[in-house]
Amino acid sequence: MTEPTPDDKATARAGCTHFLSARGPVTAADFIAALAASPHIGLGLDHYSEGPAIELLETRVAALLGKEAGLWFPKGIIAQQAALLVHASRLNRRTVALHPQSHLAIDEKDALARLAGLVPVRLGRDERHFTVTDLAGVREPLAAVTLELPLRRPGYQALPWDDLQAIAGWAREVGVPLHLDGARLWEVQPWYDRPLADIAAVADTVYVSLYKGLGGLGGCVLAGDRATIDAAKPWRVRYGGDLPMAFPMIVTALDALDTTLPRMGAYYRRACDIAAALRGVAGITLFPDPPQCNSFQVHFAASAARMNQAVLTVARERQCWLFGWFSQGLLPDSAMGEIVVGDATLAWGVDEIAAALIALRDAA
Repeated sequence: MTEPTPDDKATARAGCTHFLSARGPVTAADFIAALAASPHIGLGLDHYSEGPAIELLETRVAALLGKEAGLWFPKGIIAQQAALLVHASRLNRRTVALHPQSHLAIDEKDALARLAGLVPVRLGRDERHFTVTDLAGVREPLAAVTLELPLRRPGYQALPWDDLQAIAGWAREVGVPLHLDGARLWEVQPWYDRPLADIAAVADTVYVSLYKGLGGLGGCVLAGDRATIDAAKPWRVRYGGDLPMAFPMIVTALDALDTTLPRMGAYYRRACDIAAALRGVAGITLFPDPPQCNSFQVHFAASAARMNQAVLTVARERQCWLFGWFSQGLLPDSAMGEIVVGDATLAWGVDEIAAALIALRDAA
């Protein structure tokens, strides 16, 4: 079966009035209009990562996470390497524990080793978080333990609170810093039903994204104790992350903290409602079920090629855009797509969403 081309997808998507995930279509004009209307527009422009808007953002995020200080970075790949390099230099070690399906392990072109000179040790099985037992089996001194929360690729999996506390306790006991890859920490907080600061307290350093779930233009914040953040700051320059001006990214992040962050609970509840409506429907399986944040996987009993074609069929017939892509599932004739609940999702009724997904199954 022929795969749809990017033009095929763009044409079908352009005719849609409903979008299943995130915010739906956002144009450059939308971003510019939002910037002009922002209550933070009067804060003034920054210059090489210095200025009132950046300072306000760093302070707000650090306070939300219960940390002494925060530092803005244009990319998480820089922020996390900066944190790990600081931890490694203090202990004079190079080995970092991480999950084999984590962003650090598979999405950064081996930057941890090639740029930072750190040695990754992959722990645990692909489909779930590693455990204290996995950590205890490491036979070389660790510079840091990294924990992606939620773990995106195996279904945006959170980690039960007791297990999270156990890993943090192990790290403290052996004197190894724990770094939290919290790119989607905002999204998993409602599942824990605890303040963000309580979750972040398990780790020495925490990175949070400002564009994934929050929907800002880009950037992130690294938070931790003052000495660690001060030590990480030179790495922002060394990695080319000290931009001449970042004002549009900063303003959209501040706006997102005001408007999007308070909706995370509603996104999570809608994800659970969608899962409940589809539970037991033949040919459709959700994972995890129930979801552990606003995002989850949907598995169909059809090939990825058939699903990609079916998306176009449903888009033309129902004017709704359901998935941008499918990947091969675990079984030969199965496919996996992801739903990321956001404002666009809330615009649908749960029954409407279930009916659309069943129509997609039937079209495949």
